[in-house]
Amino acid sequence: MAFCKNCGAQVEDGIKFCAACGTPVDGAPAQQAQPAAAPAQPVLTGDADVQANKSIAWLSYLGIFLLIPMLAKKTSAFCRYHVTQGVTFFAVSLCHTILYFIFSAIARAIFPPSLKYGFLTYYYSPSWAMVLVTIIGSIISIGFCVLAVIGIVNAVKGEEKELPIIGKIKILNPLVDKIYDALNK
Repeated sequence: MAFCKNCGAQVEDGIKFCAACGTPVDGAPAQQAQPAAAPAQPVLTGDADVQANKSIAWLSYLGIFLLIPMLAKKTSAFCRYHVTQGVTFFAVSLCHTILYFIFSAIARAIFPPSLKYGFLTYYYSPSWAMVLVTIIGSIISIGFCVLAVIGIVNAVKGEEKELPIIGKIKILNPLVDKIYDALNK
């Protein structure tokens, strides 16, 4: 029996590398021992995929949290479907937010709010255009909340249903496919 020069562990005869630290034993070529490859994530299909991943797929409809199922379950076709729907949902809701701020700024610039004198106080009086933009923006925001709930319920139930209205928008699907392909290499 020999001992490792690096860590002092006992090494059996005929062994080329120390089992404890990987250092070459006398007479062995000076190469590092190759670490064992990490086991690949199993690829599930069909109902097994749905059952295993529906507990995480619902995060796809909560904005930036869609990165969790995208990165954690990158081989799941079920999560991929809901992440694709979630990316579309996120992009459309982001466009709504940007347009809301643009229209609010335009309404405020064209029809500025005024300060009116009430009983012993001044109060802020928004213009009719600002009120209209706020009401329309709020109704659309409520619609996005409803769509998010529909997507979450579909994911939790294990269903692959498109979101109403925005589910047919496929502009970002090639981008999501490229991201998934890069993650799975």
